[in-house]
Amino acid sequence: MLRRRKSDPSHLRANLDAALRVGAACEVDIVFTADGHTVCLHDMTLDRETTGSGPAAAASRAQIERLRQRGSDGAALVSAPLFLDEVADAVRRIGVAQPALVQLDVKPPAAALTAPALAGIAAALGPSADAFVAGGYEWDTIERMRRAIPGLHAGFDPLAFYPRHLALDAEAFRAIAARTRATAPDASIYYLEAKLVLAALDRGVDLVAAVTSDGALVDAWTIDADRPDLREILRRLVAVGCHQITSNDPELLGPIVAEIARCS
Repeated sequence: MLRRRKSDPSHLRANLDAALRVGAACEVDIVFTADGHTVCLHDMTLDRETTGSGPAAAASRAQIERLRQRGSDGAALVSAPLFLDEVADAVRRIGVAQPALVQLDVKPPAAALTAPALAGIAAALGPSADAFVAGGYEWDTIERMRRAIPGLHAGFDPLAFYPRHLALDAEAFRAIAARTRATAPDASIYYLEAKLVLAALDRGVDLVAAVTSDGALVDAWTIDADRPDLREILRRLVAVGCHQITSNDPELLGPIVAEIARCS
């Protein structure tokens, strides 16, 4: 959600530019407006993140552009909500060459991804689609997006494939890896919950190696700076070859990860 620190509000333009300039992977959440535009919001409603109220889908782009973003403390900011075409403009302005750098997290249900909605996303991304990856839990939905938006990459998260308690044996973790690959064989990146990766390692199973044999990447999510045993967790994730780590505190985690990587 374009945070540099956990205390940041979501989807700040300054954080977007900072991430793109250093080639850091970042995520934007998207919802649809009443007139078919795509706005970057985590919630389906305007209340928490903007000075507006009600469903984002009931407001036009012009109405949302007149609103202001809210800070984490609820105070109104000077900036208006961020739209997806502005993200694509920043990608082109900064000259991002790395593929799949910006993850799109689609918040509306799959039924909302109508042909006009997909055409709107395609128009917003334009020739910069190669810099974006659609990530989610429903592979059919991600595939629909990839087919409709030339150049868009696809990412998959197997969150629905395992129980939250993760009290599983080694064979069960291997089954999760196999099902992930079978479900989304063409994914450019797999989004694996960090505690899933770590629990599997405790049972002697390397999920990262299991899903990346065809060259896909792995993102481990979400590790914030207040996590107990932070350095040990990061060391283990780096050691098994996670390509990126999702965090709400990237500014704090970045130097630690770099230090661990240098010493590996």
